[in-house]
Amino acid sequence: MKVIILAAGRGSRLGERTKDRPKCMCTLQGRTLLDRCLESLEGAGFSREDVGIVTGYRSDMFSVPGAAFFHNEIWEQTNMFYSLTMADSWLRSGPCIVCYSDIVFSSGAVRALMNSAAPLAITSYSGCWELWEKRMPNPLEDLETFSVDESGRLLEIGKKPLAREDIQGQFMGLLRFTPESWGWVNETIRQPLAKPLNKLDMTTLLQELLQRGYPVQTISTDDLWLECDSEEDIVVYEKYFGGAL
Repeated sequence: MKVIILAAGRGSRLGERTKDRPKCMCTLQGRTLLDRCLESLEGAGFSREDVGIVTGYRSDMFSVPGAAFFHNEIWEQTNMFYSLTMADSWLRSGPCIVCYSDIVFSSGAVRALMNSAAPLAITSYSGCWELWEKRMPNPLEDLETFSVDESGRLLEIGKKPLAREDIQGQFMGLLRFTPESWGWVNETIRQPLAKPLNKLDMTTLLQELLQRGYPVQTISTDDLWLECDSEEDIVVYEKYFGGAL
């Protein structure tokens, strides 16, 4: 099994923190997000030789001995999914964990994905409401719908919620594809989509797959998870979670 880390973005909302470096090299409690990502993957049993990193902005700054690199030359005009397609050869050849590089996550969440028998599985964070309450006054303004059935199969994702009950978890930016489910993706993107292919984000892709009848299995976790989108996020996380980081 391989791991693909999506690290092409600059992260302009992080301001001066990413003026001269990729978003994943922003520091949280003195350590870069990329280092935290690699540590969690190693804790789940992956070596650096199992890792492929999709770069974009300031690709010259990456130095991860043993890792493979893919490059998204048009990172400024594209979104997460387009960056993922740079690693198409890996996704076609075997199962791959895919993870965003601007998140903090546990090795346990990765192991849960590794152990899933589903062709396509994602993790979800059960503590999202409490986290968003620390990040902003009204979580409903930023959170998206996330609903599952009794077996954990995803029913809806990425729409505007009307109430807290519409949010049963939060997509974490951690997924597991197999060649079978990557085939579903390639079938889906040949059809009309809600967004242009170069602007397709991962939650919109997942919703497109659901609409076409493809199953997406969710795995809920309450292990600490953080997404680092803005300077305010970093301040909040260091205030509330400093001892756990």
